[in-house]
Amino acid sequence: MASITQGLQGTSNQNPREYSVYEKANFYLDSRYQVQLVLGKGSYGTVCSAIDTIAPTSCGGTSTSPGPHYLAIKKVSNIFHKEVLLKRAIRELKLMRHFKGHKNIINLVDLDIIYIKPYDGLYCFQELVDYDLARVIHSAVQFSEFHVQSFLYQILCGLKYIHSADVIHRDLKPGNILVTTQGSIKICDFGLARGVNPKFFRTRSANITNYVATRWYRAPELILSNKNYTKSIDMWAVGCIFAELYGRRPLFVGNDQIHQINEILKVLGTPPRDVFTRYGSHKACDFFSPPKPQYRAIPWSHVYPYASELAHDLLENLLDWDPELRLEIQQCINHPYLNAVRDYNDEPDCTKPFDFSFEGYATSITDLKRK
Repeated sequence: MASITQGLQGTSNQNPREYSVYEKANFYLDSRYQVQLVLGKGSYGTVCSAIDTIAPTSCGGTSTSPGPHYLAIKKVSNIFHKEVLLKRAIRELKLMRHFKGHKNIINLVDLDIIYIKPYDGLYCFQELVDYDLARVIHSAVQFSEFHVQSFLYQILCGLKYIHSADVIHRDLKPGNILVTTQGSIKICDFGLARGVNPKFFRTRSANITNYVATRWYRAPELILSNKNYTKSIDMWAVGCIFAELYGRRPLFVGNDQIHQINEILKVLGTPPRDVFTRYGSHKACDFFSPPKPQYRAIPWSHVYPYASELAHDLLENLLDWDPELRLEIQQCINHPYLNAVRDYNDEPDCTKPFDFSFEGYATSITDLKRK
C-alpha cells in the first residue's frame, strides 16, 4: 500500500489524516485501516475486510478483548452520478443510523466520502460478520431444533425492532442475514426498505412499488396484486427462511413470477375465492379460477416430517395466502415453538418511527448529494 498524506475537506489543517491506497480494489482509506481481503465485487462496488489498528473496542462497541478489530468496508462506486444509487444509499444509511445498537441488526461504524479518482465513492464501515445465513444453511453443518429456534428467534427480534419503527425491510432472505461464528444473527441490507408511517407521507397515498424482494421469498400478493402491501410481506419471507432452515434448500424456487406462484400452489393449495378476490386484480382471479387446475394443500407434516408439531403450526401461520391471517411479529415471537430460546427481557421496540419524509424533498442529484 502506498502511503499518502491528504487532508480532506472539513479536516483540520493542524491534524491532517493520513490515507493509504489499496490498489487491488481502488480503495483510498485512512491509514488506521489495513485491508486484508477483497470479499466481493458487484454492480454496487466492492467489499473488503480490514483491521482497525486504533479502535480500543470491537466495532460493536461492547468488547474490550485484545487482538485485531475487524471491519467490512463497502465502497459504493459511481454513487454521485446515478440518482437511484444515491437514493438507495441515503435510505440505507439513515435506516442503519436509526437502528444502531440493536444486537440483531448490522452496525454501521463510520463513513467516508472520497472524490479522488479512481478511488471516488462512498465508503461504509460496518461490523465484519463471518458468514451469511445462506452459506450456513447450505453447508454440511448439522442443525438441531435448538439451532433453528435460535436462528429464527434472533431474526424475529431484529425484525420486531424494524417493524416497531414502522419500517418494512422488503428483501429478507438468507443472503441478507449475517451469522457470526458464535451463532449471532444480524439483519443487513436496507437498500429496499421503506417507512410506512402515514404521518410522513406528503400525499394521502403512498406510491410503493410492488417489484421488491428476491423472487423466492416474495409474498404472493406482491406478484398478483396492485394494492399497497403491509409488514406481512416480511412475515411471509420469515416463513420461507424458517422452512429453508429445515429443508436446507429454498422452499419455493420459481424461475419467473408465474412459475413462482405455481410452486407456492403445489404446497399451499389453491386459495379460497374470497382470499384471491381481495387481491383486487384480474391477474389473481384468472390465475386461480376454474378451468385452471385446483390444488390441495400438502400438510406441513408431510413436507418436513422431521420438524416438530409446533414448527408445523408456526409455518402454517406464516405461509398463508391471506396476508391478514399471517402472524404479526409479536404474535410470532409469542408462539410456543420459541419458548425454549426466548429472553423476555431483551426484546426491545424501537423508540420512535422512522422519518422517511426526506425522500419527498430531495428531488435532484444536487439535493441528493447534499443530503
